[in-house]
Amino acid sequence: MKKIFGGIFLLCMIAIGGIYWYYKETEIEKTHYSQILEIKRGVSLRESLSSLEISDEFVFRAYLKLKDGGRGIKAGYYRLEGDYTIKELVDLLEEGRDKVLRFTIPEGTHLDEVVNQLVINNFGQKEEFDQAFKEIEFPYPTPNGNFEGYIYPETYFIPEGASEKRVIEIFLTEFLKNFPSEEYSDKDEFYRMLVLASVIEREALVASEKRRISSVFHNRLKRNMRLESDATVNYLYGYENRRMYYKHLEIASPYNTYRNTGLPPAPIANPDAASIKAAFDPEDTDFLFFVASEDGSGRHHFTKTYREHLNYIRDVRNKNRNNK
Repeated sequence: MKKIFGGIFLLCMIAIGGIYWYYKETEIEKTHYSQILEIKRGVSLRESLSSLEISDEFVFRAYLKLKDGGRGIKAGYYRLEGDYTIKELVDLLEEGRDKVLRFTIPEGTHLDEVVNQLVINNFGQKEEFDQAFKEIEFPYPTPNGNFEGYIYPETYFIPEGASEKRVIEIFLTEFLKNFPSEEYSDKDEFYRMLVLASVIEREALVASEKRRISSVFHNRLKRNMRLESDATVNYLYGYENRRMYYKHLEIASPYNTYRNTGLPPAPIANPDAASIKAAFDPEDTDFLFFVASEDGSGRHHFTKTYREHLNYIRDVRNKNRNNK
């Protein structure tokens, strides 16, 4: 009889120990997370959770099994930042808390386009975004409240339900992370380079050419030559023109660098870090002209003189004419 009671006692102790271990592992022990988790529709939950450090641990899979296989977990993006127990993590995913929405700003997008896309994707109202820009303090120049150039191109994960002002602050915070204001004492000079970077961004289809294109513009500015950038004129048309013609270049505006010397009065787009760095650090060249290469690669042909520039254009046209 003693052996029977001893066996029962041992089993009870093992059961109690197992229960405590399970409780400890799921409701006491925490794991640190700093990531965006995407729960995809139409994809197995196991695959969606595979990026989690604990995804293959027995206790985590057992907990999900007891929670109806995780069927209550809602699809979407989640920002996991901090320490969570297994229970806290699964509760968060089932309740849809800390859910974020994905929003991408491509390089060279201009401010109005960004705001329009925010409105289209239900991040807020245009009037509220316009008001938010008026209320935000920023360490760099924003002439007449113009934040063009500072909306940093990146893929963002924005908290669901964030206010229009909070959305803009997220974008500007990313810009300041890449270009801290304390590292640029001459804010006016930084703004000039930001304007130039925006032109480089719109002109360069190939990233490796950004510093060379920057050199052309720097050389022209030193010689008080007009920049003659199609991008600055196309900005006035909302970048709707795939090709600029002479009729477009006649428009009267300080942004028309075919009619005015110097830089445009403000950025014409939101450049990436490479374009801004290229504006500050151009290649050392004597080039004064560039034109799209005829091979369709998106690259440009650079020349030092106007005669070389015209000869290249003439040769390309003759070649195209002969190939017809």
